[in-house]
Formats: sequence, structure tokens, C-alpha cells
Amino acid sequence: MAVIQHGGAAGMSRGAGTHLPGPASLFAGLHRHGGALAVYAAFALLIGLPLACVLAQAVLPGLFDPHQASSALSLEPLARIFSSPRMAASVLHSLELGAIVAFTTTMLGGAFAVLTRRCELPFRAAVSALPWLVFLTPSYLKALAWVLLMSPGGYLAQFGLLPPAWSDAFFGLTGLVFVHTLGLFPLASFIIGSALAGLGSEMEDAARLSGANPWRIWLRVNGPLLAPAIALSLIAVFAEVLSDFGLASTIARMSSFGVLTYGIYAAASDYPVDFPAAGAQALVLLALVLLVVLADRLLRRRADPRLISGRAKPARLYDLGPWRWAAFGAVLVIVVLALVLPLAAIAARALSQTLGHGLVWSNFTVANVSAALSPSTPANDGLLRSLGYAGLTAIITSALALVLSAQLDRSNPVMRAIVIGLALGAVAIPGIVLGFGYILVWNRLPGFRDWPFPHYGDGSLLVLGYVAAALPYCLVVILSAIGQLAPSLGDAARLHGASTLRRMLTITLPLVFVSVMTAFLLTFIRTVFELPMSQMLIPQSGPPAPTLILKLFSHDRDGLASAIALVGMVAAGTAATMVWIALRRFSGPHGRPVARGASRVIPAAREER
Repeated sequence: MAVIQHGGAAGMSRGAGTHLPGPASLFAGLHRHGGALAVYAAFALLIGLPLACVLAQAVLPGLFDPHQASSALSLEPLARIFSSPRMAASVLHSLELGAIVAFTTTMLGGAFAVLTRRCELPFRAAVSALPWLVFLTPSYLKALAWVLLMSPGGYLAQFGLLPPAWSDAFFGLTGLVFVHTLGLFPLASFIIGSALAGLGSEMEDAARLSGANPWRIWLRVNGPLLAPAIALSLIAVFAEVLSDFGLASTIARMSSFGVLTYGIYAAASDYPVDFPAAGAQALVLLALVLLVVLADRLLRRRADPRLISGRAKPARLYDLGPWRWAAFGAVLVIVVLALVLPLAAIAARALSQTLGHGLVWSNFTVANVSAALSPSTPANDGLLRSLGYAGLTAIITSALALVLSAQLDRSNPVMRAIVIGLALGAVAIPGIVLGFGYILVWNRLPGFRDWPFPHYGDGSLLVLGYVAAALPYCLVVILSAIGQLAPSLGDAARLHGASTLRRMLTITLPLVFVSVMTAFLLTFIRTVFELPMSQMLIPQSGPPAPTLILKLFSHDRDGLASAIALVGMVAAGTAATMVWIALRRFSGPHGRPVARGASRVIPAAREER
């Protein structure tokens, strides 16, 4: 009970030495902090509870035993991981792979960023947009494409471009580093390129006037200024490699190169199921990712170079002269290896009968694509499931993120900063760990396993897992846009008698429409090929496309698997493009839909100001 002392004549005249908060004050407090509480509740149910079950499983191995549950504390699963040569090797392999790929990816991404942002290159604007296509292509599809290219009887060997020694070396650490580097270099390019965008020419001009040559300028001036971005790139890529499941389930599995993510999946899905081992490996993986996130936060706090000021000058583009064509050729080689060649391999395999007969006309067929497009076939059913799940997930996630962002924007800055930190931290959670947590909650936790909806083994639980994986991204994107809206807009609408729902639909949504649609489309494309959650929560009605692709590929039906991947990419890209074009067509100025409420409220808000 809260006791408030009132002194002075005013307090005596009221005759109130103490008072209890009434229902009105409680309702006001709930309304004032409702946005943050709603976000906390959503994160607790979708992310916090599954992760808590994973952590509990690691140190309470008998907690979810279906025959004889026990809450006895035991470190036996963790001891078994580090005492088992195979499990200990998976930890070392993950660290080794992450460290090497972080270095090679940062080098390649940094060079790409310098060439495309600071050098005069032919078609520079078009080339700068290509890394986005590489970044949005799922890692397991790129891995399967390179298996088609680098196998002893693959496409490169058929053209005489692949020495046998290269094929043998590919299926191991070398191949994993190669494919990871080509797949993740856009991430390093984005980070370092953003720093380059704020790096003006005033310091370079001062160094040039002092007689320094370009190489010395980059080593002694620009290099130290870009050091924080380079370090952040190393950290981000390392975390991505640790959390990746696409290459772990393809090239690493085929090469017997065990890593943590695949170890978690194998322990939770192979017979006999070993949940304690899966929980212990998930705990180790979460601890490694947490260390990386803490290192990132510490670096951002200590290294904060202010590169943009009132005296900053636009950076000059280097004129490479005749060497610009050589630099352009190097950029094209990177794009071809990272994007064009893998997509060409998938398309070629989808349109051929067998891999071994090569690219000859007699080997051409449309049977695989026809099977993926024909109704009532397993391939088509899996593809339609993924497209349907992705559309439903995008609608739910973007709507939920919009509501939570609007409520959270009215809360105090401290709670808003905490929630943004939670969202950014949730982005770093490996999908395979979150999927394992959903198994524990909805299959083993009393009270949840008996829920009719969502239910374990049902498509509804898979959609819920997709929503949990995509919600942090959508929340950050939409919250940043809502934070730019003036509070006077909502105040004016409230004075006009508009309800909360009406203010949301006629004021907030039109003004942040572009951000909502961006979150919707990114969620849709990402969910169609979401592998970790699909692999862990396969519905009884049938597997979605990512799981089906891996299953077919592992059973030497790579032609049909490539056809499903090809049709899925075309369908997802076409659907996203059509939605975007339609919405842009029926939108008002600046890409915002015409809203009658906004036309009346905005002038009123201006009058109030």
C-alpha cells in the first residue's frame, strides 16, 4: 500500500493524511504505460518464454521429461558437450568458421564499398544495388547452387573449369568460407559503405596538401576513421555465421563439418530425441552470440567518430583512368560469383533431366517446373503453403508492429529505448534456437501443449514462429517512422472526437504507409524461404517449401528441388512487385494513401501550433 504524506494547511483542510489509488488512477496508469506493457507481453510470449525454456532445459535436463519430470539442477548436459569429441569439435568449428569468414567477408565487402562509393565506375548506380539481391537470397539456396557447380560431375567440371583438387577442397572448411564470404559480403559493404558516406574530403585534402599520396592517405587518415565500422563489420559477420543454419544443413552436413546450429537440430529431431543435449548446445550458442552483441554495444559506446559537421565537404570520387575498367571487371566478377552463377545453376538444373548429362538440348525438360506448378502435387502444395504462410505472416506482423509502435511511441523515452534495445537484441537470436524453444513450449510445457490454437504440429504454430522471427525487424522499421510524427496530429484528432482505431487508420497509417509496406514486403520475401523455423516446426499437413527443398536435395532429387526454388523466387518476387505497384498506383502524393481524416486533422494541428 502506497502512503503519501501531505503537509501544510492544504493537506489538513482536505483531511487526507493518506489515500489509496482508485480505479481511475490505475486505469490512467495502465493507459499511460499500455504501449510498453503490450510490447513486453508480446516479446515475453513470442520470444522470452521460448528462450527461457531453452535455458531451463540446459541446466534442468529432466524438466520436460514426458515420463518422469524432475526439476533437479544438473550440469551434466553441458559437461557432456565439452567431454564429447564430436560436440566439442562443433563448438570449435563454429568459432573457427566465424572468425575466418568475418575476416574474408570484411575484406571483400570493404573493397566493394570503396569501389562502388568512392571510385568512378561505369554503371556505378546499378552495380551498387546488386548486393541487396545477394543479401535477400537465402543462404541454403546459394549453398545448393554451389554444390551443383562444384560437385565432381557438376556444371563447372563439365566445362573443364574445375580441377579435381578444387572439388575435393570445396566440401569442407574451404567451401564453407567461400560460400559464406560471397553470401555475406553485402552486410560488410552496407556497414562500411555507411561510414564512407559520412567521410568527407576535408581531411583527405589536408593530407594531400601535406604531400601524402593516396595510399598513405587511406592507411593513415581514412583507415583509422573507418576502424569502428570495420570492427562492427567483423562482429556482425561473426554473429551471422554462428547463427546460420542454411550452410550448416547443406555443405557442412555433407562435409561432416559439424557446427552448433546443426547439432541443435539433430539433437531435437533425430531419433532418439535428446532435448538436454539440444538445450546445452543452444545455451552455448546463445552465450557466444550474447558476447558478440555485448562487444558490439561496447564498441558503439567507445568508438563514436563524428564525421559529419557544418564544415564537411562532399567526398570526391577517384578517377581511376584506364584502371576503371579493371575495377569494374573485378566488381562484376564478385556479382557473377555471388548472384548470377548460383541463380543460373538453379535454373539450369530445374530445366534439365539429370545433372550428369550436362547442358545439352536432349537433356532439356520442363517436367520439374511443371511438377512445381501442377495442382495437387507435393511440390506445388509445399510451394503454396509457403506463399500462404508468408502472406499471412506479413499481414499479422506488420499490423502487430504498427499497433505496438503507435502505443509505444506515447510511452516515456526510457521505456521506448528499452524496447528498441530488446528488439535489436532479439534480431541476433538464432532462428534454430527460437524454433527449439517453440517445441519446448508448445509440446512439453503444461498449459500450452493443450491449447487448441496454436497447436503443436499445426500450421498455426509455424505462422506464430514466423511472426516471432520477423516482429523485431518490423518493429524497428515502423517505430522509427512513427517517431517522426508530431504529437499534435494525434492531439488534434482526439479533440475532433476521433477514436483510437480511427486515428490509427486515418492519421498514423497514411503517414507511415511506406514504412509499413516496406516491413510487409521484407517479411513476405524473408518468410517464403525461412529455413530454421520451417525445419523445426514442420506441420502435420505437409512441409513448406524450404523443408521440402532440403529433403528432395538430400534424396538426389535436386532437379525438382531446384524447380521449387526457382518457381518460389519468381512467385515471391512477382507477388511483391505487384503489391508494391498496386499500392503505389492507388496512393496519394509521396507514396501515401489518400485519407479523408488526415485532410481535416492536419490543418487543425497547424492551427494549434
